[in-house]
Amino acid sequence: MKKDFKKIKTNTQGGAAMLIVVVFFLFISLAIISGLVAPSVREFKNANSAIKSRQSLFLSESGAEDAYFRLKNAKPISSSTVLALDGNTTTTTIIDSGYNEKTISSLGDVDSRQRKSELVLSAGDGASFSYGIQTGTGGFVIGNSVIEGSVYSNGTIVSTNLNARITGSAFAAGGLIDDLNIGTAGEGGDAWAAQVVDSTVIGNLYCIMDNGSNNKACDISKGGSPPEASMPITQEMIDLWKSHTADDIHEGNLIISEPTAMGGKRITGNFTINADLTITDTIYVLGTIYTANGVNIYLSPSYGATLGILLTDSPVNLSNNVQFYGSGSEGSYIMLLTTSSCPTTGCSSTNALEIANNVGAVILSAQNGTANIKNNINLNELVAKRIVIGNNATITYLSGLANASFTSGPSGGWNIQSWKEVE
Repeated sequence: MKKDFKKIKTNTQGGAAMLIVVVFFLFISLAIISGLVAPSVREFKNANSAIKSRQSLFLSESGAEDAYFRLKNAKPISSSTVLALDGNTTTTTIIDSGYNEKTISSLGDVDSRQRKSELVLSAGDGASFSYGIQTGTGGFVIGNSVIEGSVYSNGTIVSTNLNARITGSAFAAGGLIDDLNIGTAGEGGDAWAAQVVDSTVIGNLYCIMDNGSNNKACDISKGGSPPEASMPITQEMIDLWKSHTADDIHEGNLIISEPTAMGGKRITGNFTINADLTITDTIYVLGTIYTANGVNIYLSPSYGATLGILLTDSPVNLSNNVQFYGSGSEGSYIMLLTTSSCPTTGCSSTNALEIANNVGAVILSAQNGTANIKNNINLNELVAKRIVIGNNATITYLSGLANASFTSGPSGGWNIQSWKEVE
């Protein structure tokens, strides 16, 4: 029997076509997937960048808030501070941008995404001591002494010695700054008056007249002199402090001959301090305050981080080596204030405030009269209508005094004027 074998042919072209279709479909799928994924990747990158930018903004605002908190609560802080958080940083800078005004700039940086916040502060109601020295229209005369801080005068600022130095800035609304060294290397220190002569200024020199004897030419961009500035202590505050002494009145003169604690008292005559005194509340003296050599005047520990008041309507004459002490808490000081207008006509004293050698840390105010500060004095703040400082005195301004608070009456401080992102 004969078998019939037929040859079966395999069609290979169909398989090749299928392979081409699969590869083509694969490329199309990859293209579609790429088209779908690429925007997603871009969006992810953009979202990640936006998150980091947002983190940078939060970081910059945190830096500004931290600086504001420290200023508001009289905490120590330098003019430039770098804060680190989770490997990222913010750089905070504080400058005096005007009278009773500070500007805080904070630059946040998260993986090179930078955002910058700016916070402008103005001094609030109450006692805000913004300068180491502040004078009225009587002006300021300084000998061979140093002011560690800035000076603002509604009169002139002149020196009687080539070595006189103001480490901060000097502003003279009265039109003249003469013969001064102003500023500190590396930190600056500006001068601003209509006329500045015979002076060396580290920072900017704003004036419209000079005699060619300064270390640099006038920058005329600010025009003439700065505006007059208000004094930090208001009559309302003084009246309120006086009212806190109405319940305990001592008629006539009072002499302390042994260590005494006293407060909330009004003395209608003179007050002579011949022994150590601890102030427990405001003391108001209608007559003159005298001190013996070497006495110590303290604030009670109950004051905490506030200032105490020793107030008189008459001249003050402090002898050698009188020392003033706070409560023991940081930011606590005694403010000795006189409303005397001496040396006007009819005054029994040459000056409203006469301070001899080595008086120690205290805040002094004679806003209506003249303060005469002699040699070898260390003070934290001085305000008067006119101020004359002799040789070898040092006044060291403390930034916390711009936020001075008292146990009675309104307190000073920094208020937010504006807060915005600038970059």
